[in-house]
Amino acid sequence: MPFRPGTPLAHKLDALFPSAGDRLAAAEILARLEVPQERERVILAVLKLAGADLKRLRQTVEAASGDFRDVLAWAESPRQMKIGPSAPLADQAAARTADAAEYRAWLEG
Repeated sequence: MPFRPGTPLAHKLDALFPSAGDRLAAAEILARLEVPQERERVILAVLKLAGADLKRLRQTVEAASGDFRDVLAWAESPRQMKIGPSAPLADQAAARTADAAEYRAWLEG
C-alpha cells in the first residue's frame, strides 16, 4: 500500500516506524483495512490509537474494519468520548477544544 510521500499519512508512518522492515509490516497490516469511506482519515486514526505497536495496529485495524466510526471517535475525540453527551455544555466545549488541539499536535508531531 503506497502512501504518497509528503502527506500526513506518510509522515506519521515514517515517524512511528523508522525501521524499513517495521514500516513495511505496518503498511501490510494497514492494507487489510476495509472501510467504505474516508480511508486516509481512518488510517490516521488507527495509527494514533495503535502507536508504534504492530500487535495493537492489527487489533485496531480489525476494530476499524468492524465500525470505523468508533476508531475515529476515540482517536479524534477521546475526552468527548470519556465524558459522554450528558456532560455539562461547558465541559463538552472544553473537551472539544482540547481534543482538537491534541489531534492537531499529534498530526504535526
